[in-house]
Amino acid sequence: MGYHLGYLYSKIVELGHELTVLAGTCSQSSKTAHNLINDSIRVERFSYGTFHAHHLWFSIALKNRLREFEVENFDVALTHTHIPFELGIPTIQKYHGCSRKQRPFFRQELSGPKKIVDSLIDPTRRLIEQRSIRYLDFAIFNSKLCRDAWKEHYEVETSTTVIYNGVDTNIFYPREVEEQKDYVLFVGDSVRKGLLTVKEYANQLSEEVWVVGPSKVEDENITALGRVNQDRLAELYTGAVATVHPARFEAFGNVILESLACGTPVVISDQCGAAEIVDETYGRVTTDLPEGVKSVKGIDRNVCVEKARNFTWSKVADQTISKIRENVNIFE
Repeated sequence: MGYHLGYLYSKIVELGHELTVLAGTCSQSSKTAHNLINDSIRVERFSYGTFHAHHLWFSIALKNRLREFEVENFDVALTHTHIPFELGIPTIQKYHGCSRKQRPFFRQELSGPKKIVDSLIDPTRRLIEQRSIRYLDFAIFNSKLCRDAWKEHYEVETSTTVIYNGVDTNIFYPREVEEQKDYVLFVGDSVRKGLLTVKEYANQLSEEVWVVGPSKVEDENITALGRVNQDRLAELYTGAVATVHPARFEAFGNVILESLACGTPVVISDQCGAAEIVDETYGRVTTDLPEGVKSVKGIDRNVCVEKARNFTWSKVADQTISKIRENVNIFE
C-alpha cells in the first residue's frame, strides 16, 4: 500500500468509518507504507503473480477473490486500480495518474523486444481502462491536469471532482541543517519528472544541483544522492535554495507540498498538477529554471510552511467523504 493510501485510509478510519482494504500483491510488491496503516483497518491480500501486464492479472485475481467476498455488506467501494466489471455496490475511483500520458516516457526506457510486447498488450490496457469508467458512480482526480488528461483520451461520462494530495507535516517541516553551501534540489529519477531538463539547465545555474533518486548522474554541476529516507529528504528540502520540478507530465507531484512544508519555495512546470496550487508568494510556474530559481530567493519561507498546512491528510479524508456523500446515495 502506497503512502497516499496509507495516510488517506488511516484518516478516514479516524473519522469513524469501518474500512476493509483488498490489496493485490505480486513478486515486485514493496512494503513502503505498511507502517502507516491504522490498526483498525482490515487488510486482505491476494496474489496476482507479476506486475508485468498487471492490468490483466490483477483484474482476473480480483474477480476470483470477490467470489468469496461478501461485497454487499459494504456501503461503497473506493478503488485506486481500474476494475473492468461491476462490483454491485456504489463505486468511486481515485485517479493518481494517466497511462496515456505516462506511457511514451515509460517506453523510452524499454528495450526493442519489450517495446514490441508493450505494443501488443497496450490495447488490452486501453480496453480495461475504458471499461472501468463505465462502472463508476463517481471519479476523483488528484488534479485538473490529471482529469483533463483522462478526458482527452477517454469518454468520462460520470461525475468528477478534484481533491489535491496532502502532506505529512510530522515528517516534512523545517529542520536543523548542517549544509553550508547553496544548492537547488530535484527529487526524481525519470525523464517524465524532468531529469533531462534539470541536466540541461544545471550548468546555467549559479548553485549546484542536488538530485535525489538516481545514484549516478553524469554532469559536473550535479551531485547525485541516490535514494534517501524521509527524514534525510526533509533536511535536504530545508537546506535548499529552491526545489525544482520541471515535469513533462506529473499528475500531482508530492515533492511540491513536501518542499513547501519544509519552508522551501518551488519552481515547477505547468505539466505538474501541483502547479494548480502554486502562486508567486511561494513559487514559480515556469520552465526557465535559472530565472525561476533566481526569482524565488527572496520568498518568505514562513509563507511556504503556512501554505503547506492547508493540505493535510485529514482535510483530504474530509473532502473525500464529503464528496462521496454528495454524489453517491449512501450513509443514509
